[in-house]
Amino acid sequence: MYKAIVFAGTTEGYALCEFLAENHVPVYACAATEYGGSLLKENEFLHVSAGRLKIEDMEELFQREAPEIVLDATHPYAAEVTKNIRTACENGSIRYQRVLRPEGEKNREAIYVESTEKAAEFLSGTEGNIFLTTGSKDLEAFSQIPDFRKRVYVRVLPLEDSIRCCRMQGYEGRHIIAMQGPFSAEMNRAHLREYNCRFLVTKDGGKTGGFEEKLKGAQEAGAEVLVIRRPFDQGISLEAVIREVKEWKNS
Repeated sequence: MYKAIVFAGTTEGYALCEFLAENHVPVYACAATEYGGSLLKENEFLHVSAGRLKIEDMEELFQREAPEIVLDATHPYAAEVTKNIRTACENGSIRYQRVLRPEGEKNREAIYVESTEKAAEFLSGTEGNIFLTTGSKDLEAFSQIPDFRKRVYVRVLPLEDSIRCCRMQGYEGRHIIAMQGPFSAEMNRAHLREYNCRFLVTKDGGKTGGFEEKLKGAQEAGAEVLVIRRPFDQGISLEAVIREVKEWKNS
């Protein structure tokens, strides 16, 4: 049986799985995609499973593996997934812990909005090209912007599913930038200048998500930044979890 099940959709999640395995804590890692699963290498103490799970799938997994704890290290904006993991843990009386990366420092020059819909609404009343760095899942809202096929440039992961999502929403050709991040400030600046973008749209991915580099790159390129606020959530940092595991191992 596995002592821990980790939902590892972030850099922190992968690091946590590796740390647990290195410390001989049997861990079952859940990644949403094959690409995510490929970032972890199985060993004696680490099992990796790829694929999106529904609540009933999670409940079945928890019942079968009987973990001592479930660690939710999914993306800060994966609110629906986090809700499902919490519910499945409550239904199975399994200990749950949210692992959150710290927020980035607030920028007084950036425009903060509550959702992708609010960002699209704001941009609909503007002129100038738009550089989206929010991923492929939120494209539907931005496809409501007038002339979005001409104005909007989308940077997504170089995966078949991501590119398919872009094309389904009407993005084609050089308006799709398929690259693996996080990116340096210089690369962000270069992209903004290459596509003559007046706006950069981002989520607060924190330090490990390249948030600071996006802000710096936009400032150097003379572009305005729209930040979609994080959903409200509570949890502890990767460092705090590691400290707890070390204390538990030494007790």
